Amino acid sequence: MNESALTGKTVAVVVNTSWNIYNFRSGLVRSIQQAGARVLAVAPPDDYSQRLVSELGAVFVPLRRLRRKGTNPAQDFALTLELMKLYRRHNVDVALHYTIKPVIYGSLAAKMTRVANISTLTGLGYAFLQEGIVNRVAKKLYRQALRSAYWTYFQNADDRQLFLSSGMVDPERSGVVPGSGIDTDRFKPTDPVESNDSVSFLFIGRLLYDKGIIEFHDAATSLRTRYPEVTFHVVGGLDDGNPSGVSSAVVKEWESSGDIVYHGQVSDTRPYIANSTAVVLPSYREGLPRVMLEGMAMAKPLVASDVPGCRDTIVDGINGYLVEVQNAVSLAEGMEKLILASSEERRQMGLAGRKMAEETFAEPVIVRRYVDLLTQALAS
Repeated sequence: MNESALTGKTVAVVVNTSWNIYNFRSGLVRSIQQAGARVLAVAPPDDYSQRLVSELGAVFVPLRRLRRKGTNPAQDFALTLELMKLYRRHNVDVALHYTIKPVIYGSLAAKMTRVANISTLTGLGYAFLQEGIVNRVAKKLYRQALRSAYWTYFQNADDRQLFLSSGMVDPERSGVVPGSGIDTDRFKPTDPVESNDSVSFLFIGRLLYDKGIIEFHDAATSLRTRYPEVTFHVVGGLDDGNPSGVSSAVVKEWESSGDIVYHGQVSDTRPYIANSTAVVLPSYREGLPRVMLEGMAMAKPLVASDVPGCRDTIVDGINGYLVEVQNAVSLAEGMEKLILASSEERRQMGLAGRKMAEETFAEPVIVRRYVDLLTQALAS
């Protein structure tokens, strides 16, 4: 496909954190620039904002009105106005929206300013975990926002089908993309010395109930009684202000009892994955979990809930095990299968995952699809 349609155009990449753009979309930003377009990195300022400029060569545009938490209508209306002004001021030709609020309010702003809109739902968030007024309001907002989108991407088929069945997206202008792409050169297998008495499991994610952290702890507690040599590690930030978050006091209790080893928030997950036997994510629902792709690319077996997003990363019994959601007993059983497996069996499962990462989830595969889609949007 001819990429000349991108030459001289301005593409806005709109996300809820600069950290997200830098860590998950650097390859996309570079590829868009190589195709001849100017890239605006639009996000709230954080420690990674300047790196988007100095390392990626993007134009950083701070987003002041975006609040990741809360549903204040006045704040959300102000965010829509801010994005409308931004799109006009910078002569944006097409906007790529990621994460919940940029997708909803960025799409509305794009509609009002006649900017081509390509949105990606990286996950549906808390609103879709249960029925209620929040769920109904979210569906109404998505329906209004995505009605005029050039294209809407979902990261798993379950999420797309949910939106199709509720009439929130056009089946002819939506599809599934397997994540944001994993850098298989950066995340690659290492050769730690492993024996059957050095098994360790790794949970990576914010310590939220809907990530399955309670089930991970309960499974660890159960397994430790039978396999005292096995260790259970947790990497991820605390969010004491979040009602769905596990408190720091509870985590300290878990640590003091020896049930888990807590490493806190880290900037690079690779050393922790390299030193683990398997990566575990008992989440209640995901878009396409990044941590599973990282573990897969580093040739680690996976254990995850059989829910949208997670199930897209595991072929049960081949590169890991799927377990029942919100079920610590089922989770422990899945983890026990890996404890009882030989080192060679675990190695073969990890290699099967690595092959999946290279063929389906590698960054060049995903980026190519976005660049082609941008070209189509600008040529239409």
